[in-house]
Amino acid sequence: MIISDLNSWEQEKQAYAPILQEAITYLKTTDLLNMELGRYDLRGDDMYVMVQEAKTVVPEERKSEHHAKYIDVQMVLTGEEIHRVAKQSEKNKAIENELETKDYALYETVENEMNIHLMPGMFVVYFPRDLHRPACSQEGGTTTKRVVIKINKALLV
Repeated sequence: MIISDLNSWEQEKQAYAPILQEAITYLKTTDLLNMELGRYDLRGDDMYVMVQEAKTVVPEERKSEHHAKYIDVQMVLTGEEIHRVAKQSEKNKAIENELETKDYALYETVENEMNIHLMPGMFVVYFPRDLHRPACSQEGGTTTKRVVIKINKALLV
């Protein structure tokens, strides 16, 4: 996973793969705050944007997830979110595995999770198998506007 912010983008972008550069440049150059909620195709099902509104929950109320096919680039537009993150390990057991049909597996408990506090302009890149619980907050119940760019990992060449 990668954690950064748009203010650092110009200094860091050469370290990113071309498809990630494309995605984060889209975040930087698009008026996402004024976009309607919904899905926007950039490269059909291989790369698309989801503008969402999320009501945060306390981390214990959200299951951790990971993907097999897609990379997630997530950014908070308004409000703040806590994401709990961890690298996959043999000790983490999925309670729901829909990787084949819906590209996600869910986990109730995860070993060695840590918190990331995302504020507007910060983004995180979750690679397949990076466990993450997005849209959380200390007390739950806040609303955020957020964006997720889904990128087929096959484009990461």
